[in-house]
Amino acid sequence: MNFKDVPVVVTGGSGFVGSRIAAWLAEEGALVRAIVRKKGGHPGLGSPRIVQIEGDFTDPATAQRACAGARLVFHAAATIGKDLAEALQVNATGTAVLAAAARAAGCERFIHLSTLSVYNFQSGRAAFDEDAPMREVGKKYAHSPAASPHYGTAKAESERALQAEMARGLPATIFRLGAVLGAHPTSAWGSRVPAKVRDGLVPIRGDGSDPMPMTHIDNVVHAIALALDRPASMGRAYNVVDEEVAWKDFIGEMRSWFPGAPPIPVIPAEKVRPEDAFMGYCPADRLRNELGYLSVRTYAEGMAEAKAWWAEQSGAAPS
Repeated sequence: MNFKDVPVVVTGGSGFVGSRIAAWLAEEGALVRAIVRKKGGHPGLGSPRIVQIEGDFTDPATAQRACAGARLVFHAAATIGKDLAEALQVNATGTAVLAAAARAAGCERFIHLSTLSVYNFQSGRAAFDEDAPMREVGKKYAHSPAASPHYGTAKAESERALQAEMARGLPATIFRLGAVLGAHPTSAWGSRVPAKVRDGLVPIRGDGSDPMPMTHIDNVVHAIALALDRPASMGRAYNVVDEEVAWKDFIGEMRSWFPGAPPIPVIPAEKVRPEDAFMGYCPADRLRNELGYLSVRTYAEGMAEAKAWWAEQSGAAPS
């Protein structure tokens, strides 16, 4: 797609995923409106083609002002809040507000950044493709160290809210992301989880062989670009996964960044319950078959990038 001088909206502009999408769009020539909670020198938003809009995307007036005249909306904002009401207000109600504003403004495409955590991994399936059952409000689910008990459920509700606007005519595509690697102060898997590993707060279950579906922020951007060039992607949801890594290997590599870190806690196999699994096998066949997707960055590159970021943080990790 030719983005030259195309007005676009990006929510979550100060966050990891949102800022990288905004920077990519600006590099491609788009005129980016990045919604942020507070204007400032946020990483990735330094381009003169990016204008920061201070406000809350869940506010109808802010959403309408941002979407007016825009051709594309990229919704990357979300909360991992520990309070269910807050998580639903931001992730579900906020998505409904933004999607309604985009539809009213006549936006050509709405790109929704979701998560594999929307799936009900306790449903007993061997694999969770895009048609697998999603989580529901009122039920308890396991959650990853990067999230909260309500994140996956609230994001599932955000998809349902978006589907309602899609039924009213909003052309949208949903991307359900695996663990997104890359360096940024707000990156869950590059910053927040490694900090917990450093402090001995992230356990492995049994033998630690649980599969962890991974991707990289550059791969996410690549998938979005492919979808925008393919009208058939409208109305579709896609798992974005590049590699499956054993949880023990993923966490073990993080621990190696921090000399002197305590041992990784282990939950004995006899105490491991199926209902405690927060992730499962999530194939990305639809993404590859329908969009012709091939990854542009590897797991090893993403982990090296995160390690280098930590090495710059006051000697928190070896150089």
